[in-house]
Amino acid sequence: MPSRFEYERAVRHSDLPSLSRLLALTVATWADVRTGTIPDRLQPSLTTLEDATGMVRASVRTHLNKLEAGGWLKRDRPPVAAARSKKARTKYKLLIPKGAAVPDSDGIELGQDLPNSGAGAALVVTGLGQELPQPRAGAAPELGQEMSTTRAGAALKSSFSSNTTAEDQQAGEHDPSYGIPADARPLVDALTAADIRVRWPFKGNEWFPVLALIKKTGVPALVEHATKVAARTPVESAKYFLKGWAELPPLPAPGAERPPLRAVSGGWQPYTNPVDVSAYSNGF
Repeated sequence: MPSRFEYERAVRHSDLPSLSRLLALTVATWADVRTGTIPDRLQPSLTTLEDATGMVRASVRTHLNKLEAGGWLKRDRPPVAAARSKKARTKYKLLIPKGAAVPDSDGIELGQDLPNSGAGAALVVTGLGQELPQPRAGAAPELGQEMSTTRAGAALKSSFSSNTTAEDQQAGEHDPSYGIPADARPLVDALTAADIRVRWPFKGNEWFPVLALIKKTGVPALVEHATKVAARTPVESAKYFLKGWAELPPLPAPGAERPPLRAVSGGWQPYTNPVDVSAYSNGF
């Protein structure tokens, strides 16, 4: 089995279609840098791949089939019953097809064994087996890399991990609903009460379509649709519901509700012919 970096170099230099390359490189992000294996707990679902690549589900399926047919991926699919009842996921294995070129590394890659630099001992990134020399004094940290403490004693992290202000972070620590607009809370709470626990990965302006659907269709109709969908297939992200929600009819216009029926005095009476009463009197 190739290492993650061997696989990535082979994909980058392949003649795969652009979306197939994107999908292959995205799947590889969950692989161990040394062994190229993807742990079971990190196996991505179709919804995860949709969110990570920006591709629609049909396109994800198409290019997964192309990658598997070309020998770039192997999929171990769980039985349908296990996928529905236990939410078992497909397991992916990175492969390099025979005859595919694997260029030599053009530089030092994260995860390579490196001798200790003059600036100090190697920095071990727990969980991935990645070893990097500690940077020289004044060197800029890599994105996502946590450095040793600064002179002031505070941990230095890349701003890649968060772009929120200190006030936003402090507010989020104390408010469990932080990030969910108040107008969306009725929908989120109703789905949770219906035992539909999904991720809400919307940020900022991404909430506008959800709020528009709540105003257009109403929370009860959205929850009813989501309940039917979740009963058929495992759903991890609320984004999965958006297409179906958008196709639901809007709420009735004001005044278009069913008018109340007028009660008849004396209760219901059978029809009587006002001209020839005898026809009903004889039982016809």
